Amino acid sequence: MKYIYYGFGGFIGFVCGVLINLIFYGVEKSGHPILTNLGRNYGLFGRYLAELVNALPIFGVALGLIMVKIMFQKEFDSRDK
Repeated sequence: MKYIYYGFGGFIGFVCGVLINLIFYGVEKSGHPILTNLGRNYGLFGRYLAELVNALPIFGVALGLIMVKIMFQKEFDSRDK
């Protein structure tokens, strides 16, 4: 059951990351180049931030797994013993 919780947490984190990424994509397409201007205005640091936005789905998976670990730690420990 523990792995189902981890899988669900990772899935939800991935979906949230993709949705946030799609919001940034939609804002870029609407004519407000937030991420494009980061690279132009702030150089290497701006490009790094833009790449972090593109990696949001991966961060979402990791944060979803960590959230499940923190939220259900007592339940996981009590079932293992």
